[in-house]
Amino acid sequence: MKAIRIELFQQLPNYRKPASFLVKESYPMPPYSTVMGMIHTSCGFESTHDMKLCIQSEHASETVDLATLYNFGIPYNEKRHFAKVLNSKGKYDGINKGVRGVHLLTDVKIIIYIVPQDDDYNTILEGMCSPKNYISIGRYEDIARIDTVEEVELEKYEYDEDEEYENIIPYDMYVPVEMITGAENGSIYNLRKKYTLDNKSGMRNWDSIIKVKHISSGTGGSNIKGGFLDKKNKCLVCLA
Repeated sequence: MKAIRIELFQQLPNYRKPASFLVKESYPMPPYSTVMGMIHTSCGFESTHDMKLCIQSEHASETVDLATLYNFGIPYNEKRHFAKVLNSKGKYDGINKGVRGVHLLTDVKIIIYIVPQDDDYNTILEGMCSPKNYISIGRYEDIARIDTVEEVELEKYEYDEDEEYENIIPYDMYVPVEMITGAENGSIYNLRKKYTLDNKSGMRNWDSIIKVKHISSGTGGSNIKGGFLDKKNKCLVCLA
């Protein structure tokens, strides 16, 4: 099976957890929906294009920084708000400004495997080699540098005790829990992937939520079934 392998670098990104407010917490790696958005923007897609993804990464450390927080959405009050903005009803909403902590990962290396539908393969390959917009993953300001885009062949992976699988998981990786057959340490996340937009409310309705475990690098891979092997890069690939 053919796949597109992308290697990227980010200096100080944040992949925000939806339920974090007082401190803008980050996932340890970008979730599927964030990567899907990056690919769609790079290729100029204006509607959802299905694809299988495997997300892997490593980072040097973590830190916390301060960022400006703007709150708005309630009627403007001159004594309460420092600024105002016109809303869709022709009235003014008030804006408050404050600060909050932001959880940042440092020197992040990201490996993404993409298995598109056959009709989209060449479009996505070209889009990642020559993006139609600048690449960012996480926040708009979290610009990513693309270091490598290559085509690879994936083969079905079956663990064999007689074969050597030295460091078959060289990076941290999201693995769907349904592919894990034994005890593997790692945090479990419910990650969003695809959504439809409600035209009336403008809200996103999530159609696809994937339960995954964040597996650390150096894991042997003996408890993972249904994955694929990238022999060129000597790496296990778990698609979702």
